[in-house]
Amino acid sequence: MPLSVVAAESAVSERPEINAPLTLPQVIRLTLERNLNLRAEQFDTRASQAAVKREYGLYDPQLLLDFAAGEAQRQINSQNFDQDNHSQFYLFDFSLEQQLPSGGELTLNFENQRNEEQEDPLPSINPAYESELALQLTQPLLKGFGRSVAEQDILFAVNDRQVAVQDLREAAVALLAEVRDAYYEVLRLRDDFRFREISVSLAQKILKEASARVRAGVLPPVDILEAEFGLKERQRLLLDADREYKDGLDRLALLMSSRQPLIIADESLGKPMLSVDEEQGLQQALRNRPDLQRRIRQLERLDLEQYLARNDLLPGLDLTAGYSHKGLGDGYSDNLDDIGGGDYPNWQVGLSLSYPLGNRTARHEHRRTLLKIKGRQAEIAQLQEEIHTQIRAAIRLLKVNEQKIEVAASGQDFAEEKLRILLKRQEVGLATIRDVLEGEEDLAQARTDKVAALADYNKAITRYLQVSGQLLEAEGVRFQGAFEDETQSLLMVEPR
Repeated sequence: MPLSVVAAESAVSERPEINAPLTLPQVIRLTLERNLNLRAEQFDTRASQAAVKREYGLYDPQLLLDFAAGEAQRQINSQNFDQDNHSQFYLFDFSLEQQLPSGGELTLNFENQRNEEQEDPLPSINPAYESELALQLTQPLLKGFGRSVAEQDILFAVNDRQVAVQDLREAAVALLAEVRDAYYEVLRLRDDFRFREISVSLAQKILKEASARVRAGVLPPVDILEAEFGLKERQRLLLDADREYKDGLDRLALLMSSRQPLIIADESLGKPMLSVDEEQGLQQALRNRPDLQRRIRQLERLDLEQYLARNDLLPGLDLTAGYSHKGLGDGYSDNLDDIGGGDYPNWQVGLSLSYPLGNRTARHEHRRTLLKIKGRQAEIAQLQEEIHTQIRAAIRLLKVNEQKIEVAASGQDFAEEKLRILLKRQEVGLATIRDVLEGEEDLAQARTDKVAALADYNKAITRYLQVSGQLLEAEGVRFQGAFEDETQSLLMVEPR
């Protein structure tokens, strides 16, 4: 089996089982810990940190070693000689290169050569050892100068890491919103299931009473058939409610990456109070929305690209400087003594100028980055307008659902009173079995409407917190940046 498949299976199998009833805070905490998509997003975020550290390798010194052996032949052309020269040589060079934050490069070279003439027509040292120890500097003064230019790959990697963090936060926000909605939906479906159980119990009671009255000759036999049909209809609705409730639990379990059925704590849907303000919500969204912050980070990257493109418009003017000591001797130690004594110093300072005629590549790259910046600025401005619209819509949705709760509560009170009256009238023969069953169904629907209104109200709170950028803070979730320790989650849920 491929290693990647084994690793994926182990990631699933290592999750502990969940046996205790869960509240919403517990569901949120376990989802952030266990959700595999969010875990994958965290690995991508950690990879962006590794990319930053990789780019710092720019400042790692580079060691180069060269060794060569060979023969050389050439003709000697002089007043007294006209013959071939044949020599054998060995080269061993060592160099150490260091990148500088200013954009320059510092190089330390140590060159060694052994040369032996096979047919030496001239009086000379044979074999001869030659060495040179040199320090060289190349420093751009215009194009390529500066820390931002030298560290551009580092800065791009840092920006990519910031974008990855915002991607992780956005994934966490979307997951939290989905979990909260799924949890409130489960509570709604459970209440609906319980209401259907009550309806079945009441239908069974009605059937029992109707059977007794038919036997006593008070009611016609057709009422038994109507009561039986009413019971079976409510049993069918109970089966549908049970299926929907279990489907809701499975959807919640899937978000938690749990293979086993969940047990939800025995709590009812409530009506939490939330103070909302359009302007305050907008300001918080502009500060905290990860989708907006990601675009701002991307704009910062374009600003850096524009700066680098502007630097490329400059001519290349490089300062070059070098200093070296040379040595020569019939033995390697004599050669090194010359270098150490400093009797033969060499130095050089110069300038090198280069500029492409026309420079179309740099000019149009600079224009490209400017146009992309304007495009990204327009996108950010559009997103800010959309955020403002989303906040207004979320506030309206919240207020409407709050009013729906009041309407549904009034409808439930009316349905309860209506059924109570119908039951009393049915006892004295003033209401039929059908009237009672219809009244009971009206009450079941009224109860369903009320819990649906409560669920929609809580979902509207989630929507407002999401669009205003407050959802992570409201649930106590913060990014802790533990990049190196893979045993810790990048997202921490603070105790509540």
